[in-house]
Amino acid sequence: MKYLGSEISKLRAELGMSQNELAKNICTQSTISRIEAGEVYPAIDTLLKIALKLQVPVEYFIEMLFHKNVLESERLIKEIEFHLKEHNYNKVILIIKQNKTDTNNNWLNLYLEHILQITRYNLKIITSEECISELKSIVNFSNQTTIQFRFLHIKIYNTIANVYGENGESQKSLYYYNKILKEHMHKNYTDHKIYETLITVLFNKCKTLYDIQDFDAALETANKGIQKSKETSYVFLVGKFFYYKAQCLEKKNAPLAEIKEVYKQALFFFEFLELPFYIRAIKLNKKQFLD
Repeated sequence: MKYLGSEISKLRAELGMSQNELAKNICTQSTISRIEAGEVYPAIDTLLKIALKLQVPVEYFIEMLFHKNVLESERLIKEIEFHLKEHNYNKVILIIKQNKTDTNNNWLNLYLEHILQITRYNLKIITSEECISELKSIVNFSNQTTIQFRFLHIKIYNTIANVYGENGESQKSLYYYNKILKEHMHKNYTDHKIYETLITVLFNKCKTLYDIQDFDAALETANKGIQKSKETSYVFLVGKFFYYKAQCLEKKNAPLAEIKEVYKQALFFFEFLELPFYIRAIKLNKKQFLD
């Protein structure tokens, strides 16, 4: 109840809306105050009207009412994602086995199942075909309200696309990237975490297009990724977008000065974000463009 109230308060503040403004034509200001303080649950019709004013689907709030130990789940997810980035797949499987017992949190179980299939695939315990089949089953046979919470379905489709791409099925990979982007990139979401996922999808699409030597489309996607990174302030991938943009310009025999400028922009962001692997790579492989 307190977590729900805190989230309503946060979303209201992000929109620059007072409690009185949120309450108008819904309930009293004091009721909003009590809801945000975690003192009372809103009635379902009240919650629907609050969601409409705060520009989020009502399912976003309903899921919070059913989920237990939200903060503990956040800690668990951060721990798993840290080990995924480090490719500590056996550690991830161990963590999942220790935690996949919360029958009160269906969303968390779906998230853990998604991660389990990724780790099993990366450890070659299952084939790419088995991994894709399991991931599609998670999306197709889960409650749609639950699977869409925190955009888990988008992350799973992105994983499916990645697995296809890693196994040389580029067109199937592009199909899923395009499906995600077409359905979601044009929408205005108040939860900005979705843009981290969508920009990641854009980058994966850019890389796939470059790998199949569609340099015009890869260049267009790289430019779109740079633009969206700036618009949303999610800059973690912007250096990589610049890097692929420069590689496309190389392939298209663009003017040398233009190629140099784009590689220098890529290096700037790698250094700004303190990404030593990419700093070393660009200085080693593209040093002729960095003079």
